[in-house]
Amino acid sequence: MQCIHTMEYYSAMKKNEIRPFAAAWVHLRIVILSESDSLVVCEVDPELKEKLRKFRFRKETDNAAIIMKVDKDRQMVVLEEEFQNISPEELKMELPERQPRFVVYSYKYMHADGRVSYPLCFIFSSPVGCKPEQQMMYAGSKNRLVQTAELTKVFEIRTTDDLTEAWLKEKLSFFR
Repeated sequence: MQCIHTMEYYSAMKKNEIRPFAAAWVHLRIVILSESDSLVVCEVDPELKEKLRKFRFRKETDNAAIIMKVDKDRQMVVLEEEFQNISPEELKMELPERQPRFVVYSYKYMHADGRVSYPLCFIFSSPVGCKPEQQMMYAGSKNRLVQTAELTKVFEIRTTDDLTEAWLKEKLSFFR
């Protein structure tokens, strides 16, 4: 049965038409790819690895972000842009509405008891309406990037409008 659905999916892709079952199959493939630890679709650019290492140990206390994208030709995750002193609302304005992106975000978080911490958050922006092959490339590269950056706070958004300070505080409240 899976073979039939796979053939129908690729047939629909070749004809440039997505049928309802193919859309469901794409979603299932994305879930499988994003949960697979061993699958690597794209490697991480060595320059980006170094940038992430330095970002991890930065001394500044303002919010900062690194936005990364997949270079389809090189099949590699590369740096797109870096920001200093950027709020979640400003960050969402920098993300494309119809293309996936990876973000590592250093956020000044005020805990309920008055403590301040600077968690590093990995945000996978995978907007609804992206091309299926783009979604699969990003989903298949996510785990390798998270491992490379050595991050534990991993979140996903399906629309850039979800990226707000309230959303981020809610997600971070689970980590004490």
